[in-house]
Amino acid sequence: MYETYLSQQLIVKKSPVVMVKTFIVLQMTAVAVFFLAAVLADYGEIYDNLPLANSLSFYIAEAVGIFLFETILVFYIFFSWYKEYYEITEDKVVHGKGIVFRKQNVISLRTLKSVSYRQGPLGRLTKYGAVDLAHDNTTQITTFDHIPEPRKYADLLVNIKDSVGNIRVNPEPESLASLISKGEHERLEFKTSFRWDVLQNKVNKNLEKAVMKTIVSFLNSGGGYLLVGVDDEGKVMGLENDYRSLPKPNADGFQNHFTNVFHSMIGPEYRQFIELSINKINDNECCLVAVMPSDKPAYLKLDQQEEFYIRTGNGTTGLKLSEMSSYINSHWRGKLL
Repeated sequence: MYETYLSQQLIVKKSPVVMVKTFIVLQMTAVAVFFLAAVLADYGEIYDNLPLANSLSFYIAEAVGIFLFETILVFYIFFSWYKEYYEITEDKVVHGKGIVFRKQNVISLRTLKSVSYRQGPLGRLTKYGAVDLAHDNTTQITTFDHIPEPRKYADLLVNIKDSVGNIRVNPEPESLASLISKGEHERLEFKTSFRWDVLQNKVNKNLEKAVMKTIVSFLNSGGGYLLVGVDDEGKVMGLENDYRSLPKPNADGFQNHFTNVFHSMIGPEYRQFIELSINKINDNECCLVAVMPSDKPAYLKLDQQEEFYIRTGNGTTGLKLSEMSSYINSHWRGKLL
């Protein structure tokens, strides 16, 4: 199957138990600070020297102060819980938090090595716990705490991990032919060649730019597939002309050159989101590029400038600065802001 991306995003809220625990901890801290301050200073004597003491007794002022403090504390704890979320998509988890100053942490599931969950005695009683994520090439553990039914979400992340990890571009020729027969659409585009201009009968660097522009649009949208060696009508043209234009005129030389261009125009940090496969159709070799959605905005770098593209229908659209800012905020930030 080519369409492996999830169509929906899942928003997970922390268990309401976290509000109770946070309230108890902050309340105990506030009481400790209050008594410590009382030991160091006499509140009554200080209050008597204030102008307000002539019209309002110390005990009433103390009660009002405690009420306001408790109200602010309750609102702070509630909105901290309300504004925090975990957004699970087909290839990443976004952890958003903060009441006024929003913060986000994006965790890619493409490098996920293992998933585990744990619950303490109170967690087992109230059905919440923590989910731990371990990643390749690092000893750091990402923890999502106070998650309701942590086993369910751990199993879900394992399934997503397996799905993401199983995405490979090595289809059977019949499957590739079936893909071509569907024509170009939002997640599929054809390119006649990578660098050889059949009309001008020479190498054209603008064709490489066009290929990278499409890849950037897939990275910034929902991902997709790019077939190089197939024209707009779905006719298989092959890569022979591209091969002959390279110092190493074969599939290996093509992939090496493709990678060099990709690193130059997009960046090596995005290479983890794409896979290349050379496939033969009717004795013609084509290159299938599978692009996963990126966990951050990707730009096309040309002449010390950066351009931003997204996928709209079966085409690629460049965005202006104002449009780009709005799109980035809506596409990579969570639903609950």
